[in-house]
Amino acid sequence: MSEKLKILTDNTREVLRFLKSKYHFIHLSNVFFRDLQYGVTAYFESKGTKLGYADAEELAAQYVAALERVNILKRITQGSWMLVYPEFRKTPVKPAAPAKPAAAASPRPSTGAAPRQNAAGVSASLIDGELTSGGSESA
Repeated sequence: MSEKLKILTDNTREVLRFLKSKYHFIHLSNVFFRDLQYGVTAYFESKGTKLGYADAEELAAQYVAALERVNILKRITQGSWMLVYPEFRKTPVKPAAPAKPAAAASPRPSTGAAPRQNAAGVSASLIDGELTSGGSESA
């Protein structure tokens, strides 16, 4: 086992927390190989060690295999896994309390104003359930 892989496997909790801070790692979410590769590269850079692209790719592949052995990653397809890490479970969101019913509207007092007229001079208003138009009542 290489020294860098040993650092990753010995500090899995720290590494996964670092990856979670950079990527969308949530319990039972999909994880992609390139996210792990770039995350491993960033992790070592944060510790002052530079990794080349090919080295990071090989190290990420070895780290993925190690995480599969301890059932932290479950393979979905080539290049993607499901993260099984209950510590990264999303906190459940409580549904909002149901809204209180609105208060009953009070009846509007009659203003005694004349009904509005449209551009043609025809007025229409609703008075006690009856529609009157042009000032004449229809029964």
